[in-house]
Formats: sequence, C-alpha cells, structure tokens
Amino acid sequence: MQTRPKNAVRSLWPILTALFAALVLISGCSSSSGEKSSDSLPDATTLLKDSNTATRALKSVHLDLSVEGEIKDLPIKTLTGDLTNVPAVAAAGNAKLLFQGSDVDANFVVIDSTLYVALSGDSYINLGPAADVYDIAAILNPDTGLANVLASFSDPKSESTETINGVETVKVTGQVSADAVNKIAPPIAATGPVPGTAWIEKDGDHKLVQAKLEPSSGNSVQMTLSDWDKPVTVTKPAV
Repeated sequence: MQTRPKNAVRSLWPILTALFAALVLISGCSSSSGEKSSDSLPDATTLLKDSNTATRALKSVHLDLSVEGEIKDLPIKTLTGDLTNVPAVAAAGNAKLLFQGSDVDANFVVIDSTLYVALSGDSYINLGPAADVYDIAAILNPDTGLANVLASFSDPKSESTETINGVETVKVTGQVSADAVNKIAPPIAATGPVPGTAWIEKDGDHKLVQAKLEPSSGNSVQMTLSDWDKPVTVTKPAV
C-alpha cells in the first residue's frame, strides 16, 4: 500500500473536512426555467411533511452543490457526487475547493467506511476511517440530515411553482432551526433560525428536488438532488 509522510497527510485535513462537510449540507448547481406564480398552491406544511416522509425513505441520491458568497470554514465552490446507504454507506464524486488562495480539484471515494482522496488524477490516498473526517452518511440520516431539516421549518409558506431540471416544484420558504442546521452543517454554526428554501416536487411523492440555507445575506449553500433511489455502484480505488 502506498504511504505518505504524516505532515503531508495532515495538510489534507482542511481540504477533506470542507469536502465532507459539504457532502452533508443541503443545497446546488441546477438549471431552472424560472419562477411561475400561482394563486392556488399546495399547503406548505403538508408539502414539507410529505417530503420529509419521502426523504426519510431515501436510499441513494445524486447531488450537485454550490456555495454562493462565503461561509466560514467551508471553502467549497462546487461538489457533485453519488451517495448510497444500501447495502452500506458509500459515495464517490468530485469537489472544487478554495485552499490557501488556490483552487483545488479533489476526487473522493468512501467505501467500507474508509475514505480515499485523489488530489491529482487517479492517485488515491487511503486516509483511514471516513468518520474521522466527517459522517458522510448524515445526508441520508433521518435524524440529522435532509429529512430533519424539512421537519424543522417554521412559518413555512408556499411561494410559487418552479421547474428545476424538468421537475415541476413548489418553492417553500421559512426558517430552519439552528439545531437542524448545525446537525447537518456544523461549519455554519448557527445561533438562531436560518432562512431556508425547499423546492418540493409538486406531484407524486413530493420528493425534495432542491434546498437552500442562507446563514447570512448573500452567503448560501444550495443543493440539487436527482436520481432518487437510482442504484449507485462505488468501486474501491487502487492505492
């Protein structure tokens, strides 16, 4: 197995912490057709409840994430990846990060509870237990992830309909509790409710299509979900 000096591995921790904090956040790079107002929209509370149920049952998902502005301790620009918890937690993808003033492109794989990262091509490094960096499973964890965020909206309001990646959604706004925000995204370190937006499938099972947290004006994390429950295969990389 290939090894790296301890100092070299330590230098990766800021990058990896940002990477996996981002994986459990909720928001992304989407293409939408623009908002469309409606005088008769589904009830926001009912939509959130149904979407919570659908999200709690989620076994796998593809996500595209982006950060607008700046969020302290989360120097990420974009992230795309596939995540599954069946038959076990696994994930693979790519993230573009800002590290020490430079852009860093990182590929990542989590399999058998082990984290592998490649900062250059396909040259992966085994960094040991993924949980030592961040609990990547949190995004699908019904108690700390997306489902918990949906259950933690207060004063929700259905604002309009919007088509995102071909899916007609209802845009729901409200406030997300600090506890829910900090469970899924510790770098935000919220001390009070955070403005949140959820774009929920208008028909069908009311899947969560997109979500956004804006801890301060002009600074937000947005993530788009797709390929709900589509089988995900993650291959252990050579090291």
